Amino acid sequence: MPNSQLSTLTRLWPRRVIQAVSFFMLAEFSYYGIFRCPFAVPYVSCANCPVVQCPGKKLWYIVLIGIAVSALFFGRAFCGYACPVGTISDLFSSVAIAKRKISPVIKSIAQKGKYIAAIGAAYLFFAMQNPRWAVPIRTGEFINSTMLTFEHANWLWLSRTIIVVAAIALGLVIPYFFCRFICPTGGVLELFNRFSLFKYTMSSTCLDCDKCSKTCKQNTRPAEANCTNCGACKDVCPVDAISITTPFTKK
Repeated sequence: MPNSQLSTLTRLWPRRVIQAVSFFMLAEFSYYGIFRCPFAVPYVSCANCPVVQCPGKKLWYIVLIGIAVSALFFGRAFCGYACPVGTISDLFSSVAIAKRKISPVIKSIAQKGKYIAAIGAAYLFFAMQNPRWAVPIRTGEFINSTMLTFEHANWLWLSRTIIVVAAIALGLVIPYFFCRFICPTGGVLELFNRFSLFKYTMSSTCLDCDKCSKTCKQNTRPAEANCTNCGACKDVCPVDAISITTPFTKK
């Protein structure tokens, strides 16, 4: 095995461990948020949620604090390390059939979708007090309760859920479709990438060879849109222009 590949494996195995542990801990919470949460914006009104089976009633506050702290230190790293949907998208990207086939213009426009989604979620939560769009099924068998939620939800909840599921499934065609173009959490965390304490950046020695974006499953470069600070691109740089920087790093 070439040294570069060995170095990449050594660098990335902690991420795989974190992904596995986070998926084990948060996957059920994510499932409930998508398929059973009665609120317009899931994951943020768990204290008032009538769905007694949802693990979010115990996890939501810890998770939100964890996301906020990780954003301050590592920008959008939560998306690439701990988000269950991000982990599923990572798996889907391995078989996606349209890798790096989106034109730069279309990609630039589509990337604004997550900011629009974030603004919409903020409006629903703050201005409309996060309305309920589904009849809360308090308890019940796992699959049957999900089916009942779909049966009794209104068209707004159904539309939101179908869009989310379809966007995640599109990751089988376009890698990380939901994460790159739709996810409101990703849109909020993207703003933190600019100010986070630790992040991968490119130095002035960069040759613009684009090997980093070709290696990246999200087809981006360090410190640019959708970078999750995973470090997968570092060892492919021919001039070692990619490194972790902090506010105290000399430029």
